[in-house]
Amino acid sequence: MSIVNAPIHDMLIRIKNAYMARRRYVDGIVYSRFKEEILKLLKKYGFILDYQIKEDWAKKYLVVYLKEVKDPVNDIPVIKFYSKPWRRWYIGYQDIKPVAGWRGIGIISTSKWVMATHEAKKQKLGWELIAEIY
Repeated sequence: MSIVNAPIHDMLIRIKNAYMARRRYVDGIVYSRFKEEILKLLKKYGFILDYQIKEDWAKKYLVVYLKEVKDPVNDIPVIKFYSKPWRRWYIGYQDIKPVAGWRGIGIISTSKWVMATHEAKKQKLGWELIAEIY
């Protein structure tokens, strides 16, 4: 077993790679509440079908169920990372821009937990921009 330095990046890249390989689900993602909140956002905005929390002895894992890829250009998400473990990317709500012409979402960690960037802009919240997905 290896140690992952960027668990959020790892989860999002696993989802993208599974879409590229035309898989139906991704399993074995180590559970964290932060990852679960990001998956809630992805489900809410239609990037995944669903997710499930599985328990194996004392450990929890996430299983992510993916949509079927019919058109590779539009169905496989593009992920752009901003914050990295060695360099955090902080923005104010004034600096939040639309993602891919309103076709995607930005994931931002605020004082009111994790939300999409357009929701954070409405509530006038800013903090750490994690990634954009479109």
